[in-house]
Amino acid sequence: MKSFLIIFSYICIWTTPLQLFLIIWGLVIVFNSELTILSLTNEIFLSTYLPWLYSLAKSIWYFIFPDALASWLFALPFIIHMFLKGFFSTWLGLWLLPIAKKMP
Repeated sequence: MKSFLIIFSYICIWTTPLQLFLIIWGLVIVFNSELTILSLTNEIFLSTYLPWLYSLAKSIWYFIFPDALASWLFALPFIIHMFLKGFFSTWLGLWLLPIAKKMP
């Protein structure tokens, strides 16, 4: 269990630069197009800029989650969603790592 928690916390911390890159990419799109921070949804971003990931994510999300939850996830504003996800996952990794290292 200790090794799993350490690996999980490192993954949470190591994905922070990727999430920052996606936030900056989303802001560049907002500044260079007619989209706003609230109108650039996950679905618009993925379908326009990462179509291969959109088709993969859509098939997986609609298979795992109920239809209403998957539609809600795709309708979230991309930049706000990525900011909150990045903040929470980094915080979780930084909080969990010392706890996992102290485990026997």
